[in-house]
Amino acid sequence: MDKSYIESEKKSTAIGLWVLFFNFLIIFIWLSYDLYKSFYSEPDFRWEFSFTIIGIPFALIFVGLILYAITRALINEIYS
Repeated sequence: MDKSYIESEKKSTAIGLWVLFFNFLIIFIWLSYDLYKSFYSEPDFRWEFSFTIIGIPFALIFVGLILYAITRALINEIYS
């Protein structure tokens, strides 16, 4: 393989990882705010509070794990 092709592949991988990182970071912040907001607002439906209390923490865990994996890949990409 050509050396310039390998370097451009590394750059495109790094850019893609940064885009994924910021997207999932925004989603994580939005979910955190939504969970915070759910404790201080009255639910419209009876089941909405239960869904919010159970669903949002699972989504936060899932997005947090994805953020962790992306951050590890970014650190490996930067220091390799």
